[in-house]
Amino acid sequence: MFLNENVLVVKTEDVLKLIDEQEGVIEVPEGEFFKLLRNAFFIPRVDAEYDETFRQIIPYIVLMEGDEYIFFKRTANQTEKRLHNLITLGVGGHLNDQDGTDPIECFMNGLKRELQEEVVVELLSLEYRGLINETENPVSRVHLGVLYIAQVRYHGLAEPENFVEFRSKSLSQYMEEMEGWAKIVATYLERTQK
Repeated sequence: MFLNENVLVVKTEDVLKLIDEQEGVIEVPEGEFFKLLRNAFFIPRVDAEYDETFRQIIPYIVLMEGDEYIFFKRTANQTEKRLHNLITLGVGGHLNDQDGTDPIECFMNGLKRELQEEVVVELLSLEYRGLINETENPVSRVHLGVLYIAQVRYHGLAEPENFVEFRSKSLSQYMEEMEGWAKIVATYLERTQK
């Protein structure tokens, strides 16, 4: 974990106003999300990880190749110890001031950087779906996911030591092994993709 970086955050109170304190995947229009993002700013990650008055903005990109989902189990080599050996459905991560000083530019640059850092893909399309809000545990209470579905040509993991790859047309049989956001997103996708 890079606690010395400055990460992009928004105020939790602004998030809760936007989503009306709903949990799960909330289908907030992309324009409304970008309005929220215009008020984002940077703070040290060491502070952001434990301060629930802020939400760190995390792009969460679900990969699909045709009708198959591509997803991953985190290994013990992965940086976030609280998520070791759990399945993640999305790729993505923290956005920092190296991605750009304007919040929207930072978000778009960081989304592309995170995708390139974790997987080797040819991006065919990227579809915004909404925001991921979950307050069940200390990790999720300081993060706000931004859900995208990416159609890709998949060529492999950029960090094979950090993840084990899975492919499936259905997600339901993997739910028990999934981390919080992955369960939320899988439930949403199983309901909406049919």
